[in-house]
Amino acid sequence: MEKNKSSCIRVSDTGVCPHCKGIEWVKNGFTKNRKQQYHCKPCNKRFIDYYTYNAYQPNLNYQIVPLTKEGLGIRSTARVLQISVTTLLKRILSIAKDVPRPAISKGKVYEVDELRTYIGNKSRLVWVAYALERETRKVVSFYVGARTNKTLRIVLTSLHQSQIHLHF
Repeated sequence: MEKNKSSCIRVSDTGVCPHCKGIEWVKNGFTKNRKQQYHCKPCNKRFIDYYTYNAYQPNLNYQIVPLTKEGLGIRSTARVLQISVTTLLKRILSIAKDVPRPAISKGKVYEVDELRTYIGNKSRLVWVAYALERETRKVVSFYVGARTNKTLRIVLTSLHQSQIHLHF
């Protein structure tokens, strides 16, 4: 028997299913917090009228980006937005996946460098190899890993595909 795949999502004030925009939904019990739950018949999804947890706010991603740019830490940002650290990290990863990679133009001059840092304690070193366009100083490629040829090769491969001039 196939498992019923349902997820709770925020429903708009229009009373339609947020997935299929259908209006054929029925009451389907209550949540732990005694909120009415609904079931959409066409798409088989569940939802409730409104969510009180701040992580469900649709504009949350737009609040995370400026706080991150200002240099707030993960715990500070989570505290300001009143969401859990785990939820914040998941949101940051989803935001990062949507960021487009910059175009690498032909005929430009790029600089390649590396940066050493650590995670947790100084015995856990990581290296960031990156390439930036010399004129605009924008990062066009980077890779995080151990200090090996593989780490540098990943950055250089993306640049070589554009037939560019490198300066080390």
